Amino acid sequence: MRTFYIFKINNMFQTFYNDKANILYKMFSEIYNSNDDDLINNFRLFEQITIPFNKKIFNNYILLKHKDDLYYSKKDNKHLINSVDELSKLVVNTTHLKIKTNKNINSFIKDIIDTKESVFVVDFKNKDYFWINKINSQTLV
Repeated sequence: MRTFYIFKINNMFQTFYNDKANILYKMFSEIYNSNDDDLINNFRLFEQITIPFNKKIFNNYILLKHKDDLYYSKKDNKHLINSVDELSKLVVNTTHLKIKTNKNINSFIKDIIDTKESVFVVDFKNKDYFWINKINSQTLV
């Protein structure tokens, strides 16, 4: 299982770090692994880098995308796809989205790609990161 954290990036940071994803990853990694001593400074940095998600709008968006999907269910801010091929759980938070999944390119990642938002995806455990708009369309098939 992989755990992806998805962050909506403000335009200034997106423009500056578009070709420097490794630096952006290091910033998020420092925030993720920080201790309580750095909490205030890291929170300020996080606020500068990211834009909040509108939970209501995003939850409705995902619900509409999957409302006819037999393997989809939703409870509050949690979305689940449980099929033979895929087990994915999306939790919608104001600060980020969190996906636990058995697939690298899962249904929820595809939904996020469709939004055309400037988002950055991080898997801290596997030290993997990418801009969602850089996923090759052949990968989605």
